[in-house]
Amino acid sequence: MEDLDFAVEKKSRSISVRLYLLFSECWRIRNVVLALLVLQTTTIVLLMHHSRNIPRAPGAGPKYLASAAVFMAEAMKLPFVLAMAARACGGMKGLRELLQAEVLGQKMETLKCSVPALAYTIQGNLLFVALGALDPPTYQVAYQTKTLFTALFSRYLLDRHLEVSQWLALVLLFAGTVLVSDLSERAATNPGAASPLVGLAAVIFAAILSSLSSVYFEKMLKKPARTSLVEAAGLWLRNIQLGAFALPLSGLGMIFNDGAQLSAYGVLHGFDGLVWTVVLLNGCGGLLVAATMKYADNIVKCFAAALAIICSTMLSVPLFAFELRPIFLVGSGLTIVATVLYSRAPQCTLQQPGRQGRPLLAEDDDDEASALQQVDRSPGIGRV
Repeated sequence: MEDLDFAVEKKSRSISVRLYLLFSECWRIRNVVLALLVLQTTTIVLLMHHSRNIPRAPGAGPKYLASAAVFMAEAMKLPFVLAMAARACGGMKGLRELLQAEVLGQKMETLKCSVPALAYTIQGNLLFVALGALDPPTYQVAYQTKTLFTALFSRYLLDRHLEVSQWLALVLLFAGTVLVSDLSERAATNPGAASPLVGLAAVIFAAILSSLSSVYFEKMLKKPARTSLVEAAGLWLRNIQLGAFALPLSGLGMIFNDGAQLSAYGVLHGFDGLVWTVVLLNGCGGLLVAATMKYADNIVKCFAAALAIICSTMLSVPLFAFELRPIFLVGSGLTIVATVLYSRAPQCTLQQPGRQGRPLLAEDDDDEASALQQVDRSPGIGRV
């Protein structure tokens, strides 16, 4: 009897040790993902702002085209997404079957991806405009309004219920954005620079496009997978469909808007190490968001956004002579509190006709849960 008790106790202790080690490993991965996401979010904003405002040497010609940077980022994404889809499908044969059945065989579903692809393309160009006119802290705080717009679109397009704390967070977010949007002093001290009002309008419109595309894309991802291949490569499949439209759309936009400079200087004029780094970060940034949703959760992503605001603000003081005015500190503080408050609310619920609101990630909705775990709510939401 004593031997049996000893064996049971030993096994229980072994299970406890394994659970502890598993939890510790998950915690380490979660922290690594959080650190990388903060680093990527902060770096891309600072580098984009610097690349759009760095003085050009005499005779060097105009700055690089933002539309060319967006096009090159799309050109880098598509081969990578195809490779990841092939890996998920078990090789090139599985990829060919997936493309034939779901991309060429489901033309209407593929065509629906043209809507978010167009929105993402416009959004990508608007972000370059915004960071050319705004300092990084103001840009990051203003861009957090995508949380507000995503919540509103989700409420009215997906019929999603929001908790009281989330509504409070949205009010705080709106107030914070209004406070940091006082650009009068900065406009006066930067004569000849791009108008901050233009930058603010660009970032707000980009946030609206990002939010609307997010909700639209989420609705598409929630559809149950028809085959095992789609289930294995669902997110990559949607990104292939998006890239199939985003790449030509960004190319056409580049030709239409900047045709004169293209014919005079070429596509890659002004591209140096700094610009290529921006392109690379734009092209691969979605990977970190996907890793966040796989190894952590949406709360980590929201904390990363809040920490990125703090980091970019602190770094902008010595790098860009950013002035920490009291009104900005109050506005950014409200935005950070709103971001954390919104992310820590209980799980949202969906309202369906004839049914009471139920948890969005309830056990009886595995398809919805697995789909929503793939939705990215940042620039290029749901994209890699």
